[in-house]
Amino acid sequence: MILWWAVLAVLGLVAAAWLGGGALASWREQRAGLVYELTPRYLGAALRGAAALVALGAVLTGSLALLLAPRGGTPATLSADARVAAGPLARHTVTSAPTPGATPSSGPSLSPSTTPKPAAVAATPAAALTVVSHPHGGQLLQGTLPGLPGRFRVWLPGQYQGRSIPLQAVLVLADDAELDGVFEGLAGAVDSGRANPMVAVIPAASCSPTGTVDPALTGAGLRKAVASRFHVAPDPGGWAVLGLDAGAPCAVATELAAPGSFGAAAGLGGRYDALRVPGAPASGSVRLLLADAGRDTAGLASASKLGAALSARPHTAVRLSSAVRDFSADRERFRLVRVAAGYLTEQLATSRR
Repeated sequence: MILWWAVLAVLGLVAAAWLGGGALASWREQRAGLVYELTPRYLGAALRGAAALVALGAVLTGSLALLLAPRGGTPATLSADARVAAGPLARHTVTSAPTPGATPSSGPSLSPSTTPKPAAVAATPAAALTVVSHPHGGQLLQGTLPGLPGRFRVWLPGQYQGRSIPLQAVLVLADDAELDGVFEGLAGAVDSGRANPMVAVIPAASCSPTGTVDPALTGAGLRKAVASRFHVAPDPGGWAVLGLDAGAPCAVATELAAPGSFGAAAGLGGRYDALRVPGAPASGSVRLLLADAGRDTAGLASASKLGAALSARPHTAVRLSSAVRDFSADRERFRLVRVAAGYLTEQLATSRR
């Protein structure tokens, strides 16, 4: 369409120039007759000039209409999950249809896209996930996962598209207000070259006051459900668990009780005084990071006490960190997550050897 209009526009401009030139030449010819006292006849010049103006006006009007016309191709409202489906990882795409009768969880909420999906990749309503925002270069989806209770949020890092190797995944146990710092920390660790990109999976009700996690969220069912929807590693060696503040004891308890479910765990800013340490597992090894900000004296003391209690436990490797310092709690949270992402990347690489 644009090419044809460009050709017509060039022809219109040529015609306008030719007619305009003819009008000017005719006018000069009639003016020259005044010297010989001849009566000038400007009708021919006027007609040619009018025709030139009409041709030029047609070219300008058509060009303006073409500029203002809506473009074809991909609509501007195409949802981010539809763009995932269009990429090389289309077999792991998510549907943009909301779950019928579901109550939205307390997270960021944007209007879901209504872009239809091909029948070959559309998910059932019971496994619907909707893109709700794009924090820190990634995509945040929320909805349900097949075979698992409750609602979930899944954060896909900016490097999710185009990856031929499945990404590592991390189960995040944190309050809603802390999630932005988690996403920023995971993205920042990748940008600084400290960690691999990870898919973050956040259950709505992740941690009980007693420091326990729903067993459905710590076994093969979780890995299978997520791997069926996204391009992530399905084996325990490709998964980690990360707990922040109130979620830290739950992450630590999960790793201690079921070390075969995750390749490593990290507790950030936690308090572990009420945590019951189970006996040594029959199989599998515990890989655990306990990290606190340098000025969090209570957290450092609690982590040190837990580390001492676990020091004699067989097949248990605990690393303590107090290096993080910044001007605010939010920035320290970001740095703690960045440290944890580097640790988890290191441990997951070791667990797969």
